Amino acid sequence: MQLTPQQIAQYREQGYVTAKGVYTAQEVAKLREHFMAVRATGSKPGDYGAEPDKPNDPLNKFPRMINMHDWDEETKTAAGDARLLAGVAQLTNDVAVLNQTMLYFKPPLARGQALHQDQQYITIDPLVGVWVALDDSDSANGQMVVVPGSNKLGLLPVEAADLSTSFTGGQSRLPSGAKIVGVDMKAGDVLFFDGKTIHGSYPNTTTDRFRRSFICHYITKGAKKFEPAKGTHMSHLHAK
Repeated sequence: MQLTPQQIAQYREQGYVTAKGVYTAQEVAKLREHFMAVRATGSKPGDYGAEPDKPNDPLNKFPRMINMHDWDEETKTAAGDARLLAGVAQLTNDVAVLNQTMLYFKPPLARGQALHQDQQYITIDPLVGVWVALDDSDSANGQMVVVPGSNKLGLLPVEAADLSTSFTGGQSRLPSGAKIVGVDMKAGDVLFFDGKTIHGSYPNTTTDRFRRSFICHYITKGAKKFEPAKGTHMSHLHAK
């Protein structure tokens, strides 16, 4: 993958950029079918989002999977895709190193994820999120939304999220005047976003469309761990 100077400039100024048509329809279908088959085999380490006391919650059947590369060879191969690694390398001027993998299924009528910064969870810098769309996504089925330019704000305070609309319990406290922008994507598009870019999604309001996404987080060879300021990490919500 070769990003244009304009794409690299957008990422650095706005905190995100979309690369269109990176994956073919056949590649997307293979990934989608693989992860649906894996999900159908039962629970996996780190599954998250289910609410057993609410039997009608769609996430009970389709909880988020995490760090599948630790136990699934196809995930490991997909996360090492040269196109993704090249994109991260161009955006950071360093060698990309895999930190985390996830698969969000987001079935019809599922909750979204409250707006947050990834470094409010993963305290390593730089950090790049790479979001591979396995379905077309738009406002109806809970597309990704971002706050352009929030990558330059530093880590923001965290607060409790509304669990009726988010499967995670924490969110960023949005700065005054924050503009939230939806990112329409076609299956096969890839969204790159900075670890400090505020992003998330709203519920899937459709009754017949998934919004599946394969997500990797990459750090770099020269990345450093950091100590988040008090009140800026999701773990601080539960601190005594």
